Amino acid sequence: MSRLPILLACLCPLPSLAAEPLRIGVSDALTRPYVIEDPFTGNPPRGRAIALAQSALRACGLHGHFQRLPGKRLVQNLALDRLDGALLLSYQHSRRDKMAYPVRDGLADASRRMATFQYVFYVRDDSALRWDGSRLLGLNGAVGVNRGWSIGHDLMAHGISVENGGNIADNFSKLTAGRIEAYALHRQAGDLYLLSHPDLKVRRLSPPFLSKTYHWVFSRGYARRHARETACVWRQLPSLRARYLPDSR
Repeated sequence: MSRLPILLACLCPLPSLAAEPLRIGVSDALTRPYVIEDPFTGNPPRGRAIALAQSALRACGLHGHFQRLPGKRLVQNLALDRLDGALLLSYQHSRRDKMAYPVRDGLADASRRMATFQYVFYVRDDSALRWDGSRLLGLNGAVGVNRGWSIGHDLMAHGISVENGGNIADNFSKLTAGRIEAYALHRQAGDLYLLSHPDLKVRRLSPPFLSKTYHWVFSRGYARRHARETACVWRQLPSLRARYLPDSR
């Protein structure tokens, strides 16, 4: 038997081992349609944000493992390089040394964002509160926010008292019970929740409080070790955003 095929096989490069899946964090406060918790224990989360992320990873020859975490732990694990990335985090000055954002001219690059959310105030139907675009008129108590969300800092910067709550359902319950006077939430999630809970006597104030861009961020360690893959993922976002998150523009 000829030894040539064996010799040639030895000279050929070994196939590269399959890359480890990226460890991607998702805030446990995110709700449908962006993230949908699978009712079967152990199954990964689903939703528009997950579908967008999976498409971007496939385009770059990557794959990921998604895990839901409280917002504070999400940021801590990114800073400690225990996560490779996280979906839908807003830019904050205090975070820029803890994680890698797509950057242009020293600022987070909005053209490579995952989504833009409009934050609005929800109040009870019988509330006399009014938002004139700069002041929440008639406010005598606190505005509810989801615990760990950056919108709380934006409200406090406007001199508005904030009360943290667990999640969307908790905060709408507190609102209807009169424990908070208003609830600040991005419009897409709030309107969808009210659509599925038509019995709630709650309405949305106009105009929006503010719009915030949200990003796919990476740990600084991952971005340093895998600069090409990081850039590839960010490059997919403009086209995928229009496909998967059209309501968030």
